[in-house]
Amino acid sequence: MANQHDAKIEDFASDYLKKHYTQQCSLSNILVSHSEKTRRGAKADGILVFKKDLNEVFVASVSMEQASALTTLLVNFKKQGLGLLRFVTPLLVAAGCFLLGKSINNLLVMLVAPVIVAPLAFMLHSYLQKKFYIRQVEKILDNVRSIPADEHWIGLSVSSLVFRKNQLANILLSLCAEKGIGLITVGQRAKVVLMHKPDRTNCRRSDFLTYYESEENIRKAVLGDHVLRVA
Repeated sequence: MANQHDAKIEDFASDYLKKHYTQQCSLSNILVSHSEKTRRGAKADGILVFKKDLNEVFVASVSMEQASALTTLLVNFKKQGLGLLRFVTPLLVAAGCFLLGKSINNLLVMLVAPVIVAPLAFMLHSYLQKKFYIRQVEKILDNVRSIPADEHWIGLSVSSLVFRKNQLANILLSLCAEKGIGLITVGQRAKVVLMHKPDRTNCRRSDFLTYYESEENIRKAVLGDHVLRVA
């Protein structure tokens, strides 16, 4: 896993998703744009836009920059699990019970309490640590979901090996399914892997492009007869 960042998802995501939608929707005119700002100040790392109806367009967003934090979480969990500190906590609690019992000259507190309290401390620490990891993943995915788009994708520069026997990776896939977010990864062999497909989001307006500052220029490009790719 040492070289897992050799291939960057930024170099592959747009081309992969463009091919994905070209094959899925039988399209020839898909505009790819990077670092697009919304009218509310948010930024999409990348969007893919193509004609849906007469004057309406389809928008797919792909998030990559903030995904580095998610990659770090997955890699650390793969290497360390919930961490060694959770094994230290029950020892400290047991020692505390022993010293307390000794100070008050109570054998019950000194000898019996550690046997009961220490396992509880271990389970509580493990539970809270797991909840912390899950909350971090949820926070990242919620940010991805907040970008205006018909479909949302997140791309990770991480080896598929990180997903094997990784409980946090399984949780990530479950949360992606729950929130309707697509997930793609690229690892050492520079091969993009589709981990999960996104769900379609309902738009309260005519289409999601109306949320972007560059709406007018992008709409003209997409609804015209020419194919554009903008940086």
